[in-house]
Amino acid sequence: MSMSRKILIVEACGDLLDLLGEALALLGWETILAESGREAMNKLEDDLPSVVLLDMRMGEMDRVELAATLKTHPVYKNIPILAASGQSGGLTRERCFALGCDDFISTPFALPALETRLTNLLSAERLKTIRATVL
Repeated sequence: MSMSRKILIVEACGDLLDLLGEALALLGWETILAESGREAMNKLEDDLPSVVLLDMRMGEMDRVELAATLKTHPVYKNIPILAASGQSGGLTRERCFALGCDDFISTPFALPALETRLTNLLSAERLKTIRATVL
């Protein structure tokens, strides 16, 4: 069975959003791009990703709300979230986990490190699904 590689990228900086989208597309990901939590929720209504890359910089509070909403929503709660944040001005790793994020990557990051984290999240989520259907 082929693993879906569709990613919703939520990043406020349009240039960085486009760059991440292009880089991940070159690595075989189908990308959905959003510049805010509100835009991400609107896009989720039309297209379910297999993972979310969520920039947690505090410039816009709706990212915190988005993480909380995704993890409590009956349809979206099982979509893994990879939180991304730098040390200054961003949320700490512990806070991201407390919000329900499934993994954390510090920014700036190297593309191979991002690819590894995303692949690991998808593998872990697939394993949880298999276990849930067997048990």
